[in-house]
Amino acid sequence: MRSRPPTPRRVLPRLLPHLLPRLLPMALIAASAGVAALAAPTVAQAATVGASTPFTSLEAESGTPLGGASTAALTAPPTTRFSSAALEASGHSYVHLAGTGQGVQWTNSTGQPISFLNVRASIPDAPSGGGATATLDLYVDGAFRQTLNLNSKQSWIYEGTNYNNGDDKNPADGSPRDFWDEAHAFVTGAAIAPGSTFSLVKDSANAATSYDVDVVDVENPPAPLAQPANSISITSCGAVADNTPTNGSGDPGAQDSTAAIQNCINQAQSQNKILWIPQGTFYLKGTTGLNATGITIAGAGMWYSTIYRQVPLPNSQPLAAVFSVTSCVVQNFHIDSNATSRGTAGGDGGAMDTTGTNWVADGMWNQHVESGFWASGSGGTVKNSRVTTEWADGINLNNVSLTGTTGSNLTATNNFVRGTGDDAMAINSVAYNTNGSSTTYYTAMSNVTLTNNTLVAPWGGKGIGIYGGSGHHVQNNHISDTARYIGLGAGRFGVNGSDLTGATVSGNLVERSGGNGYDQGQPAFQIGNGGDGQNTGVVDSVNATNNTISHSLYDGIGFSQSTNTTLANNTVTAPWRNGIVIQPPFYPAPSGSASITGNTVSGLGNGFSPYLNNSGGFTANVSGNSWQGTTTPGGPYGGTPAAVPGTVQAENYDTGGEGVGYHVTSVNGSGNSYRSDGVDLEATSDTGGGSNVGWTSGGQWFHYTVNVATTGTYTVSLRVAAPSAVTGALHLANASGTNLSGAVNLPQTGGWQTWTTVTTTVTLPAGNQVLTLAEDAGGWNINSLGFATGGGTPPNPNLALNKPATASGSVQSYGPGNAVDGNTSSYWESANNAFPQWIQVDLGSATSVGRVVLDLPPSSSWGARTQTILIQGSTDGTTYTTLAPSRGYTFDPNSGNTASASFAAANVRYLKVTVTANTGWPAGQLSELQAFAT
Repeated sequence: MRSRPPTPRRVLPRLLPHLLPRLLPMALIAASAGVAALAAPTVAQAATVGASTPFTSLEAESGTPLGGASTAALTAPPTTRFSSAALEASGHSYVHLAGTGQGVQWTNSTGQPISFLNVRASIPDAPSGGGATATLDLYVDGAFRQTLNLNSKQSWIYEGTNYNNGDDKNPADGSPRDFWDEAHAFVTGAAIAPGSTFSLVKDSANAATSYDVDVVDVENPPAPLAQPANSISITSCGAVADNTPTNGSGDPGAQDSTAAIQNCINQAQSQNKILWIPQGTFYLKGTTGLNATGITIAGAGMWYSTIYRQVPLPNSQPLAAVFSVTSCVVQNFHIDSNATSRGTAGGDGGAMDTTGTNWVADGMWNQHVESGFWASGSGGTVKNSRVTTEWADGINLNNVSLTGTTGSNLTATNNFVRGTGDDAMAINSVAYNTNGSSTTYYTAMSNVTLTNNTLVAPWGGKGIGIYGGSGHHVQNNHISDTARYIGLGAGRFGVNGSDLTGATVSGNLVERSGGNGYDQGQPAFQIGNGGDGQNTGVVDSVNATNNTISHSLYDGIGFSQSTNTTLANNTVTAPWRNGIVIQPPFYPAPSGSASITGNTVSGLGNGFSPYLNNSGGFTANVSGNSWQGTTTPGGPYGGTPAAVPGTVQAENYDTGGEGVGYHVTSVNGSGNSYRSDGVDLEATSDTGGGSNVGWTSGGQWFHYTVNVATTGTYTVSLRVAAPSAVTGALHLANASGTNLSGAVNLPQTGGWQTWTTVTTTVTLPAGNQVLTLAEDAGGWNINSLGFATGGGTPPNPNLALNKPATASGSVQSYGPGNAVDGNTSSYWESANNAFPQWIQVDLGSATSVGRVVLDLPPSSSWGARTQTILIQGSTDGTTYTTLAPSRGYTFDPNSGNTASASFAAANVRYLKVTVTANTGWPAGQLSELQAFAT
């Protein structure tokens, strides 16, 4: 029922990429001040969207199945929070080889010879876990060419007993994730010529019971680079290559070159020389990493030079990154490891932790480590690099790596990331970290640029996460195939993250993204402090333009609480749910503001909407969008704000249509006879005639623009009709979402057209303003709202509203204060799996209480549930008496998700609600705890 918890490592997350057309080899970067860079072939001009790569990615489902091989694909939104092979596949599809002779075939249409293959595939885990090895055969033009080594040692995590963990390798625990791994090899013999066919085939000698093939990257790498002048080769310091192919683990007989390489690094630093890594695989054995400052570390190319970390498993020692580098240039080599899970026991450490100034990473390929790049400092760049099959983030630009406390003017451009266990790419600004009694504060990140990156199939995170800071530019990136979470998010990370106070997000393509992590149905593109921001902090001035959101798994674009957002000229195509939604399920937006103009939504399914505003307090200026046609922007009905004091007719809600002037879950009534955009209107028999608003339902709302003559407290007389009494029927809020009236209860009037007056009070500033009539439960009609000066305390008020609240515990930002704030969209949630749990409100003094009303958020995404609850009272906070004995209270979204208890009135100061069971979630949950005298 809440967003993804913070990632343990330094509280920050990590990310991943996708595949694009083949161009020319990646370039090496220009030298930064004081640090040499090697010459290299010129890089091709960047693609319009995504990275320009030296390889072409051929999806298996785009090939030709052989011998009865079958294709599997995701065909509908996930109905479970758990993963599947299709959900984690690029393109959300793959080819399954179950029998001998089955395979998948492609034609080399790249126009270039193919001499190198990188295969993303999956074979079954060993029955007791730990993985297995197997081969798969390569055929060229129908003739056998070679076997390819595959393994499942570095995949297959289980979360049936611990959702979203990264360490459980026991198949008995069920619910697997991380199905895919990647293996690469040069083609034996002649390269695959243009126009030739090649295929991956399960032959009788291939021992796995089945093979799933996702995608193959094909290329023709350039020749190895030669050792540059003014360099020291690690072999001159005693490093020894071991070229036995690795396959989920290294050669146990390989020599440990850690000390030799570190000795060479030290010499390069003292002699101002380049550190050279020649062709071959060089091992670091153990948990020690390498440290360097102010030098260039260069290899013969990512296809030729490898640093391989072999950690004894299971491991119990802390792991530094393979390289911890300050103000260095690193380029043209491959980093790999034998890590089998995300955690210390699995031997998982990062590839490259970086800080300093003007650092560069260029032409790198990092695999099977915790993070590809974890980098802080100023003026640094990651470019032309690959990060694939990672346990955590792909490229995480932050302000905490190593000794760094800042992150400014950092750039990630033209990189390819695929298959990460956390965010494929992130701007991750931390405000502070706490370690015991010590707190370290960091400077908010600024001016970070992410451009022309391809980010594919992160199985445990977002495509791109923009978490805090200011002045960022995220442009022309290609994000696709998230398995569980948001594709592109602009917000902040956790309670200790920095606020986001400015970002430009433009020209990005987000395909087949979003996910059902934590059963939340997350949108493809999300703006606001919901989710990883845990509904706290500021998200302001996000400028999102000209982005394309295609085939999202749920909503295309979602807003949680955020201000001054510009959403302009974006395209949402064929979402599996709605187009653009303010306050989608689990992403509260009690207040906020946005300009939503010139956007196009198309390809909606039956019953879904191009635009919804589910918040009564989020102000959206909506104009010129595809769904509006000639509809005018929102404003007062008739063009003039209603006068206060005075009477506001309920049928005269603001113009602008759905999500602007009103939000309803279905259109009823015959309101078009009164106004062309009338909804939920019917003729009234109340005095004065005209129309009333009916068909009320929890979560609906209507806006009214009013002009208040003078600042003050006003009595509001509501003309209502209700066949049965309705508890917590409605409330009035301002444009910021502040509940002005508290919950208003309606008595039984005897019929839909039997009218009475119910009063409440609100305090209003002078001038024009928008008021929201928020429907918190259905079962009533309203005809008018009369505002009179001199308002006092309404009869039978909610005694608990805005009073101090405490609890036995809470998770994330779902504290007890949420249950007394008058906002049913916010809520308290106790610690999980630890009944009993309690929440208590201090009424300030002993007060007569005879009825308690309990609420959950009215959204239909909160399924029906029964909570077992005991209600007690106390005058001193020590000795409690039972007001209502423990029993089950049913909360049903179809009736407003509310329950009540009436009992013999008692004088109490402290009102305590204890929850001992909940059929919907293993915790106590309340969005409002209301107390009344009667």
